[in-house]
Amino acid sequence: MPTISDSRTSSKRRKKRWKNPLGLDASQKRRFQTRLLKWYKKYGRDLPWRKTSDPYHILVSEVMLQQTQVDRVIPKYQEFLDRYPSFEELADAPVSDVKKTWYPLGYNIRPERLHGIACETVERYGGRLPSDAEELLSFKGIGRYTAGAIRSFAFNEDAPILDTNVSRVIHRVFMAKGNPKTQKPKLWQLSEALIPRGKGYDFNQAIMDFGATCCTARNPSCRKCPMKSFCRSYPFEHKSRKVAVRHEGR
Repeated sequence: MPTISDSRTSSKRRKKRWKNPLGLDASQKRRFQTRLLKWYKKYGRDLPWRKTSDPYHILVSEVMLQQTQVDRVIPKYQEFLDRYPSFEELADAPVSDVKKTWYPLGYNIRPERLHGIACETVERYGGRLPSDAEELLSFKGIGRYTAGAIRSFAFNEDAPILDTNVSRVIHRVFMAKGNPKTQKPKLWQLSEALIPRGKGYDFNQAIMDFGATCCTARNPSCRKCPMKSFCRSYPFEHKSRKVAVRHEGR
């Protein structure tokens, strides 16, 4: 007859055999979180949309940053908000005027979608953007990343985000193998699992900055990287390919 001691031993063996399906152990997770936030405190960028939690301002910045460099967005961001300071005023404006104000950022479908989101916010929610993930995703023009960014940066929720920079950092540090474009489900899971409880805002800003300025696409600063002791891609060697490269928005 099995004893209590036998049961405990068997339980310990089962725990040892069990593997985290994400391949993420607790110590590695803590090191990444701690080092990333420490890095961000020292090297984080001073950006105007980080000085507000207004959902409308956050939405405008996120839509502008899609496929557009930060230094091009900064002056246009303030100009746009001066012209259309609220959902109501944006919704009331003719789309043609909104496009003119948007110029020369390009991708003119973006101001149209932003205008549509403003109209829907005013009609359905009285000019107040909802914080619920499903409600945000119901808007045409708000995808999973933008919904996560709004929840994190406007409503201070521990919501995951996954843009080009975040995807690259997580893939290099924790996965290394395979094509990140075909591994989005796991990358989303890791993005959520890595967020320290109650620190989603700083963590998400930090990992985007880290990907934009340290763990860059072509020439990452591997020697100065605080993650190099456990990064699965260290030292990263860029394999050049003769393909068109799309500029990242951050």
